[in-house]
Amino acid sequence: MTSLVTGASGFLGGHVVEALCNRGEKVVILARKTSNVSAIEDLPIEIRYGDLRDLESVKQAAKGVDHIYHCAGAVRYVVPYDELYQANVLSTLNVVIAGAETGVGRIVHASSLGVTGPEGRVSLGNFRAYSASQSDKYCRSKTEAEMMFFKECAKEGIEGVALRPGVIYGPRDNTASIHWFRIVDSGKVVYIGDGLTRFPLIYIDDLTKVFLVAGEKKGIEGCAYNLDGPEEVSLRSIYEQISKELGKNITPAFVTYRFSHLVARLSEFRTALGGYKKEPGLSKFVVELFGKDHEKIECAKAKEDLGFKPVTGLAEGVRRTAEWYRNLDVQH
Repeated sequence: MTSLVTGASGFLGGHVVEALCNRGEKVVILARKTSNVSAIEDLPIEIRYGDLRDLESVKQAAKGVDHIYHCAGAVRYVVPYDELYQANVLSTLNVVIAGAETGVGRIVHASSLGVTGPEGRVSLGNFRAYSASQSDKYCRSKTEAEMMFFKECAKEGIEGVALRPGVIYGPRDNTASIHWFRIVDSGKVVYIGDGLTRFPLIYIDDLTKVFLVAGEKKGIEGCAYNLDGPEEVSLRSIYEQISKELGKNITPAFVTYRFSHLVARLSEFRTALGGYKKEPGLSKFVVELFGKDHEKIECAKAKEDLGFKPVTGLAEGVRRTAEWYRNLDVQH
């Protein structure tokens, strides 16, 4: 079995590559020549250079491949929509077209819980359940990408499966995890409201396992699955667990949801004035994610079809991530 992994230089893609190699599969990755693949460079992988926005280079990368794990995508919230469209929608379309032309049997697409669409079997008839006109740019791009993914897979005769995780954390996560650890390290912990609003969180190893199952399970083509961790978590529970691991005493500040939203709008405005060169310190998306209460995702369909059983609780997940974080300090 030969698998192509996109986004292999990133957090999720890198872990999927590692898991596939550990299982003894031949792994090909598509990467730009400027991509940092240091986390996986010692693994027995073949690197094919190209850009997901360039269809021809995706076709070259997909030659001789049985499965594709499409883990690439832009997780940005304050950029012109065209940038997200190129990274999340067009790149996904190119993966499906390239897969069809090179004889790929199945594509596992990394979607998001931010997608508003039906769980389970997805068909042209139930696309109306999607809500792609959302004001949030990131969720809109992921929704449009998933709709297009299923439509094109059905058209091309490819077995398409979409996995929708919540917030992912764990070792080598240079977005959420490292941000949380650095905040605790700095002692500048701030909660929106009381900090107890819930949001979906899944540990990387639990997610990687279900990606591999989705790549080989029969009869699940055309299905989308919601994925969440085993516990209800909040930003307060995360920071308290991290502070325990790092031996830090934190004295948090508390701000209202309304004030946080105002700060986010001002921060986004400054980012726009600066040409969107980097994400703002606070965005409206982040305020809504951590400031609004989200009901626990039960993931019944994933458990039934994929045997999904997340086992890594917050305490264990933070402990493992802390080991990685401490090693970063040693290296630098």
